[in-house]
Amino acid sequence: MFSAVGLFFGAFLDALIGPNLFVPGEPFLLAAGYQWYQGTPLAVIWVLLGGFFGDQLSYWIGRISGRRVQSKLIRWQPGVRRPIARCRKLMRDKGHAVLMVARLLGPVAWVVPFIAGTQQMRWRRFSLFATVGLILGVGQFVLWGYALAAGLPLLPYSDSVIRYLQTHSGWFSGAAGLSLVIGYGTYVWWRAQPQAETRR
Repeated sequence: MFSAVGLFFGAFLDALIGPNLFVPGEPFLLAAGYQWYQGTPLAVIWVLLGGFFGDQLSYWIGRISGRRVQSKLIRWQPGVRRPIARCRKLMRDKGHAVLMVARLLGPVAWVVPFIAGTQQMRWRRFSLFATVGLILGVGQFVLWGYALAAGLPLLPYSDSVIRYLQTHSGWFSGAAGLSLVIGYGTYVWWRAQPQAETRR
């Protein structure tokens, strides 16, 4: 199945502001649950670590240069304007609760750590509640993956499905690496934008 590196970066990019708009983390989390059932519980640790570091980096991007990055993010993906506005309101009213259930809130989850940083939430407080939310959010998909793996042999064509996933595991890992490169390229583009505007 997915390699440890693929699981880590899949969960990392799913949590990182910017790449998480187009990198779905669910396949990696389900794969971690599948590997857990197969006797590799370390797979769960890898996706938890990836999600944790993605949340942390998103928080610090928001804290250090949130307003500038936010305006560029909206120009790049106008559809994210509404989740950002909704997240700001939720964070203002019920910040701690939102951090704990963020990964259950659909598109709002994309921007919660980033908005927590822009609102200068204390790092220790953010880390505590975001970690609880990470365990809840990641845990649900890992458990689904575990349950699906437990029932998979009972399904028609299960052997073919398993062979397909094993055969293409390298492709999935490569896709995660490519997503990382795209995410880094997006970050570099954001950093270069003010200089380009100044030259005009």
